[in-house]
Amino acid sequence: MSEQLFAITISHQLCSGGSFLGQRLADHLGVPFVNRQILQYISEKLHVAESVVEQREERLSSFWESFSRLAVYTNPSECLSMENYLPTDRELFDLESTIIARIAEKKAAVFLGRCGRYILRNHPRCFNILVHADLPERIASAQKLYCVEAAEARKLLETNDRERSAYVSTFTHQDPWDARGYDLIINMSKVGREAAVEITLQAVKRMLNEG
Repeated sequence: MSEQLFAITISHQLCSGGSFLGQRLADHLGVPFVNRQILQYISEKLHVAESVVEQREERLSSFWESFSRLAVYTNPSECLSMENYLPTDRELFDLESTIIARIAEKKAAVFLGRCGRYILRNHPRCFNILVHADLPERIASAQKLYCVEAAEARKLLETNDRERSAYVSTFTHQDPWDARGYDLIINMSKVGREAAVEITLQAVKRMLNEG
């Protein structure tokens, strides 16, 4: 692995601004923002209808844990190539981990979610970020994003937080909210999106310069 390569991982709550921060960081640093590409690759690799992935993209942990159940609702003709085989949660996690590790070996990149900080824990130049936001702000964002009422948005967020924590704990044996696992923690509600980008860029550049 080249000493010039670096990795930035962003763990985040749904509707907290983690995707926004990741994309902006990648743009500023001139590196790929690795997010949806992983889902597309898995869809092709396992011959899973991409529509299934798209339906669950906003709740990744729920997608992996409920893969077998969700497949029932797809068009059977789209799943014929699977020959009735549905990968286990562990197999999916291992495949995802392999993809992330291979990308990090070849190029600098910003990785969103998917236990990136655990998968790249041995990377010599990895900067781990946790993005969260106050619940009222997240609810308002979820209402706009999913076109739902406040009560439904709140339930969606609480369910996603619970399932994501369970997913991370199951496969990494780590607490996703343990501050000791991150180099920088950003509360978007307090800092604001543009300020968060500037603060994070300064922190990342310091890491790179020191490296």
